Amino acid sequence: MTSPGPTRQGPALNDMTIFAGVLILITGILHLLTAIAAIAGRDIFVVTEDQVFLVDVTAWGWIHLVIAILVVIAGVGVVTGKTWGYVMGIVMAAISILDNFLFAPIYPFWALVMIAIDILVIWALARQLAAE
Repeated sequence: MTSPGPTRQGPALNDMTIFAGVLILITGILHLLTAIAAIAGRDIFVVTEDQVFLVDVTAWGWIHLVIAILVVIAGVGVVTGKTWGYVMGIVMAAISILDNFLFAPIYPFWALVMIAIDILVIWALARQLAAE
């Protein structure tokens, strides 16, 4: 006689879920690193007076810090297989895309890398939600 294994309710953890979860956690860490650098006033950001979105770099740092916290919460939800984590992950990746689009004049290469990662996260999570 075999003993029954644990039963899972909700979405199953598979390779796509782990991929999306790890990527969104990486995105959260990258937002956190950006926040720390911006709040600390590092001179790695290019700020010119003719930018369309003229916002103080420190303000961008606090914005990135809030987004980092929310993205990491979503990443934990995704890795643990929670449906709310999938939805929150898609929403936070979309917000991250918007944030990085607006942040692009200050640090363009970093913003483009972050946007690319966010697009992969949305794709993987949407694919997983559609499969359910």
